[in-house]
Amino acid sequence: MRWIGLNLVKLSICLFAAAHCSGAIAADADGGVDPAAESSIVEAADPGYDAPPSAFEIGRAALLAKDYATAYQSLRIAAEQGDALAQSALGDMHLAGQGVDTDNAEALRWYLSAAKQGDAKAQAALGCMYADGQGLPRDDEAALKWFRLAAENDEPTAQSRLGLIYLEGRGVEKNEAEAAGWLQRAALKGEPMAQINLGLMLLHGRGVERDAAEATQWFLRAGEQGNPLAQYHLGLVYAEGRGVDQDREEALKWLTSAAEQGLAPAKDYLWAYTWASRNVSAQPRN
Repeated sequence: MRWIGLNLVKLSICLFAAAHCSGAIAADADGGVDPAAESSIVEAADPGYDAPPSAFEIGRAALLAKDYATAYQSLRIAAEQGDALAQSALGDMHLAGQGVDTDNAEALRWYLSAAKQGDAKAQAALGCMYADGQGLPRDDEAALKWFRLAAENDEPTAQSRLGLIYLEGRGVEKNEAEAAGWLQRAALKGEPMAQINLGLMLLHGRGVERDAAEATQWFLRAGEQGNPLAQYHLGLVYAEGRGVDQDREEALKWLTSAAEQGLAPAKDYLWAYTWASRNVSAQPRN
């Protein structure tokens, strides 16, 4: 059976909470503390006092509730005030068409504003747009720039994509050892495509010492997250006994799971594997 090649997936952007607080102390005409300001000092010192939510927090909560109109309105206010997380979230909404028309140009604009402030998620999103030619001409040099910035900021999807850039030699000199390093950093953070591609490198000894048993462990980590490509590769290693003992039950379990998610190579292999197993078991024994 033939192994399928490395696969790229779109990355999705996660939102994280941000707290914004401000305070002021005002003096009255006699040089004393203004009672209103004194009250605010007491409230700030009181651990039971809850500050009103920021525009970003309101927008984030609305976005999670799929109230896109409120989310967009609140996030737009925060974004125009320079909130990088809100700017990145607006980029996501424009890219996905959540509550607004899909608009790659607007997504690019907001991602760029956030990325310039050092937001790693926005940097990774820019890298994907340039790498995949999403709404703009493909630009490997720009993709490399933004993926590297995000990867150095410890963003796992960017680390995974940077690993693939070095593995394939897109805009850089091909370097499998460098690729393995970035993929491992992302894989340790739980990034499933990094786990799969690192597993494939280990299985075939590309940039790293060949180790089928370790490859299987990475496939397992990604497969347990529900990734069909990882489940397909798990089915293969159990069917063929690469790094593990041959195990027909495990092979069928993982191949079936991948096939049920619509992965065509898993469907094809599952059919052939089942057919071959039946024929072998039907042969008369001497």
